[in-house]
Amino acid sequence: MPVRPSLFQRLLAAALLFGALALNTAHAADYRIPKSATTPTIDGVITPDEWQGALSVRLTNETRPAQNQPAPVATEALLMEDGENFLVAFIAEDPEPGKIRAFYRDRDRSFQDDFVGVVLDTFNDERRAFEFFVNPLGIQMDLIQDDVSGNEDASWNAIWDSAGRITDTGFIVEMKIPLKQIRIASGLELQTWGIDLLRFYPRDVRHRISNNQWNYDTSCYLCQLQKAEGFPDLQQSTNLQLIPTVTAQLNENRPNPATDAWTRKDLKTAAGLDLRWGLDADTVLNATLNPDFSQVEADNLELDTNNTYTLFFQERREFFLDGAEYFNTFENLVHTRNIQDPDYGLKLTGKRGAHTYAVLAANDQRTAFIVPGNQGSRVATLNDTGSDNLALRYRYDYGRNLTLGTLLTHREGGDYANTLLDADINWRLGASDRIRAQVMVTDTDNPLAIQQQYQLAPTQSDRAWRAEYNHAGEHFGLNLRSFGYGEDYRADLGFATKADYVETNLNPSYRWLPGTGHFFNQFGVFGVLVQVDDVEGDRLQDSRRLGAWADGHLQSYVEVSVYQGERFYDNRFFTDDGINLFSSIKPWGGAEFRLDANRSRTVDFANSRPGDSLTLKPGLTLQLGRHLQAQLNHHYQRFDVDEGRLFETNLSDLRLTWQFSARSFVRAVLLYGDTTRAAQLYRSAMDATSKSLATQLLYSYRLNAQTRFFIGYGDNAIQNGNLTELAAVNRSVFAKFAYAWQY
Repeated sequence: MPVRPSLFQRLLAAALLFGALALNTAHAADYRIPKSATTPTIDGVITPDEWQGALSVRLTNETRPAQNQPAPVATEALLMEDGENFLVAFIAEDPEPGKIRAFYRDRDRSFQDDFVGVVLDTFNDERRAFEFFVNPLGIQMDLIQDDVSGNEDASWNAIWDSAGRITDTGFIVEMKIPLKQIRIASGLELQTWGIDLLRFYPRDVRHRISNNQWNYDTSCYLCQLQKAEGFPDLQQSTNLQLIPTVTAQLNENRPNPATDAWTRKDLKTAAGLDLRWGLDADTVLNATLNPDFSQVEADNLELDTNNTYTLFFQERREFFLDGAEYFNTFENLVHTRNIQDPDYGLKLTGKRGAHTYAVLAANDQRTAFIVPGNQGSRVATLNDTGSDNLALRYRYDYGRNLTLGTLLTHREGGDYANTLLDADINWRLGASDRIRAQVMVTDTDNPLAIQQQYQLAPTQSDRAWRAEYNHAGEHFGLNLRSFGYGEDYRADLGFATKADYVETNLNPSYRWLPGTGHFFNQFGVFGVLVQVDDVEGDRLQDSRRLGAWADGHLQSYVEVSVYQGERFYDNRFFTDDGINLFSSIKPWGGAEFRLDANRSRTVDFANSRPGDSLTLKPGLTLQLGRHLQAQLNHHYQRFDVDEGRLFETNLSDLRLTWQFSARSFVRAVLLYGDTTRAAQLYRSAMDATSKSLATQLLYSYRLNAQTRFFIGYGDNAIQNGNLTELAAVNRSVFAKFAYAWQY
């Protein structure tokens, strides 16, 4: 039975009726970026000749935790351009340079350090921005800010230059950002960008310092930025990037260590080619042939004990990351980790005026997808059946405040097919309020084997919808969400784990902002009301939560909440009550301690009975000197039923990294899991003990974001009912070299 999106229809009608109110007047430029005849050397040393004539901007406002108060330290930014690059330098003064927090790390890992940077809304549409940050040692961090979805994504990697140097009076950073690496509006006589110049100054509290003041009653970020003009009459130049790759891997396996000998596989080598071609300033074509999508970083270990829904893992592969934000909607409808083993890929992304468009096409030699439900989800695999995958996205920006979009995805292979069509709207109502809504329709053809294995009909057609109202004021906040997924809804190219599921969620909150100089910098209270039904209107879950949170000294944060409710599972209702605690503290530079804890009365999903669960997730990050970092995350859970202890599990994730410089590191990873069960208390056969151990040793040298060499070793060991001790089941040596040629 299809779920009816009546709330969506009402919101859409209101948006179309009042959409003309979304138009804003243009903002006059606040800065003029001068052009330099020469390009400075990016070495962390500022000489008068190199930066002569640059625009000087003072960062005078602290926007967090103090609200638009004078900055506690002095920071000057120098801005100019040379026709091909945007050039930025920061002179960051510090009364106590010995307390500067700066460590050598791989890119995108220095967000707890002192750092400076720039946010650039290059289309001046107040919807998306590029972010470039550098710590005092020159470590780069780059992100995409998507103000429509509210996401900030650090997985995007650009090729740009930076250098940093700690001085007797603070630190200096220089940055050179090639215009070829960002997207800008083409065909304009003069560029106008939104710009935010930032410094983060972490001591007892983490100060955010900016050239802009912050309106705490405004729900958008990019609409608050000052404007900068420059780059007159830019000429289109060659913008081509070729990245050939060479990979090698040697694997050994023994599926059953008790009886099997190691099976040696021949050394496998492969060559591939990635292409990135800027067709013009705002449109990019990506292509790949015989791609290698090997991951450098091991996935975090996730606990799936007493969990009925598929676990989520982030995309890490470079081809899919460039321009990934162009496919974003409120629902995750394009999750490219579903494309596991492609031979080729093609992607076109761009923006012209109010029109944003994106196309992705790739094949897949292995086809897998999620089969969703209202009690859990499963992953189905089409054995020996490949698929062709397509995603098409279009978005129209009406004025400053209204965005309309549509998305089409399609997967097809053999007698399998899945198609999804989406329509979505994002409407900013005044300063503090926003409405977002989305409706999806899907159609699926299931192969006979999948029908039989998962009890599915030959064809499935259904719809889903989502509507959300959000008020983000200085003190009072309110979020009202309602979303539903029809019984036969499937989004096979996305990450959709639920079907036959309708949820309404009310989340009011209130916060106090006393600012610096108080015991708490800010604190607040919140409540959550949740009601979940199936599409027939039968209750599946209801929950009531009340909580409080606070930011304090030593960059500490604590949040406590209690909840009460019930959940329907396996034809009966179960109590679902508990208490959550999360806390973190950064007592000195390079140290962070975390604890996430839950105590609850909930459901034993494996055996359909009530039980008591205790979950503890302690974690720590320690920087030992500027080069060595240790990270340890642990996940402990125990579950008791009336008959006794059902299971107890421990997962440990230890990562040690020696960062030689901004370009190279060696990392050792150890992932250990240990679960003991009372096998006699389970409905089905279960091992009393299961253990796993995975190790990885990796050396990496990175010339820039796309030119990289790494070599490593990894192995996996298990212990189950057939083994009395941990025994290795596979091991491998791997290497990869990629070089980015730029034209």
